[in-house]
Amino acid sequence: MLNWFRALLPREDKFFDLFERHSRILVAGAEALQKLLDGGENVERHCREIVELEDQADVVTREVLLAVRKSFITPFDRG
Repeated sequence: MLNWFRALLPREDKFFDLFERHSRILVAGAEALQKLLDGGENVERHCREIVELEDQADVVTREVLLAVRKSFITPFDRG
């Protein structure tokens, strides 16, 4: 009965790991932003941390896009 649903899921388990990694980076970025907005003496450090986390998120996004290009996923239009 769930065969049609399984057919729509990505063929690689890698996607779920990438999404999980991306969500952890997003939460860390939100926490760093909160610390930045709280002010204090470490404003520059929090800014650098946010930029670093943004770079990490960009790497994960790039990996996801490459994986999408390499695999056939029915519900996504690559265009």
